[in-house]
Amino acid sequence: MNAKMDLDLNDVALLVRVVRTQSFSAAARERGVPVSTVSRRIARLESALGTRLLERTTRTLRLTDAGRAYFDHAARAMDDLAQGTGQVRERQAEPRGRVRILAPTTLAAAVANVIYVCLAKHPGLSIDLELDQRPADLVAEGFDIAIVTGKVDDTNEFVAREIWRKTQKLLFASPRYLKAHGVPRRIDDLAQHDCVATRASDGFTTWTLVQGRTKRRFTFAPRFYVSEFAAAHRAVLAGVGIALLPEVHCTEDLAQNRLVRVLAGWEGEAGGVHLLYRAHRSITAAVRTCIDHFLAELPGTDPAHAPTKLR
Repeated sequence: MNAKMDLDLNDVALLVRVVRTQSFSAAARERGVPVSTVSRRIARLESALGTRLLERTTRTLRLTDAGRAYFDHAARAMDDLAQGTGQVRERQAEPRGRVRILAPTTLAAAVANVIYVCLAKHPGLSIDLELDQRPADLVAEGFDIAIVTGKVDDTNEFVAREIWRKTQKLLFASPRYLKAHGVPRRIDDLAQHDCVATRASDGFTTWTLVQGRTKRRFTFAPRFYVSEFAAAHRAVLAGVGIALLPEVHCTEDLAQNRLVRVLAGWEGEAGGVHLLYRAHRSITAAVRTCIDHFLAELPGTDPAHAPTKLR
């Protein structure tokens, strides 16, 4: 279309209000202008579009066919514009309110450090941080944000942003432990060994181990369960048992013969760390501020190397 149309968005917004209130007078009162001004601006919009949009009598007001088609688009556009304006204003305003966050205990230090910075920058924020390894229903339990490890299923209800890339996990034990208890040759042999876990449910842990396209699940009652990753790593170094640990965290221990890889060829199922929050548009400024802080501060830090002490 080469023809130029000079449209005033104020006229479009006024049309939307006239239709929604079903009254020129009501729209005029909202805008604080005479009814004649509303009539003149609607006529100007119709002239710019080259078609009649409204049919008006002393008692009724209805859209023409062309008016109905135009109104549907105009109403959506005005709603989107109002929503966008509100979001920009929220971002500029100092965020206030309480935000509930769920994070795994193994990442407590890294998550808390980001929260400390966020609270220092925004005095109006209050944050409830719950540390737990369990999966959670964000909506049912009232969480605004969750940091989850492992695989995240696609959903229209939530947005999942990867903040740490997948880290390969392998089975490790200390030479001292293997000398005392023997070396497992098969996955089934793990049942005869002491195992260290960082995640448990009702006293049991399941490791999903992969070798090429073959996948095996091993469920056991850990000899030692500790939710903090660093403590589990130290327990393996101390000879407590076998654990599934990120390879990147054990490279130096392997080089110094402090740890030995167990069941070579098998590795833990890959899964990254994701920031999860609700997908609807009405996220508060407080929640959005926390999300922005996590996305800015957490990426690039490998969870295996996350601080073990809270700042």
